[in-house]
Amino acid sequence: MMRPLLYLWRHPRRTGFIIFNLVVLAILLAWALFTSSMATEGLGGLPNVMLGYTGMGLMVVVLVVAWIAWAVMVTSRHAHHTEQTPER
Repeated sequence: MMRPLLYLWRHPRRTGFIIFNLVVLAILLAWALFTSSMATEGLGGLPNVMLGYTGMGLMVVVLVVAWIAWAVMVTSRHAHHTEQTPER
C-alpha cells in the first residue's frame, strides 16, 4: 500500500490531475442523481434544471480543456526529452 502512495507523492501534477478528474466525475454524478427527482417538480423546477445543465455543460468543457492541456503538456515533455537524448 505504501508504494502507490509514494509514487503519487513523487508526481504531484499527476496526483492533482487524478483528484481533479475524480472531483469532476463526483460532481457530475451528484448532479445526475439530484436531477433524476426533478421530473416531478413541473414547470417551477425548470430554472433549476436549466441552471444545472448549464453548470454541467461548463463542467464538461472544463474537463475536456483539462485533458487537452494534459495531452499538450505530456507530448511537449516527450518531444523535449527525445531532443535531449543522444542518438545511437
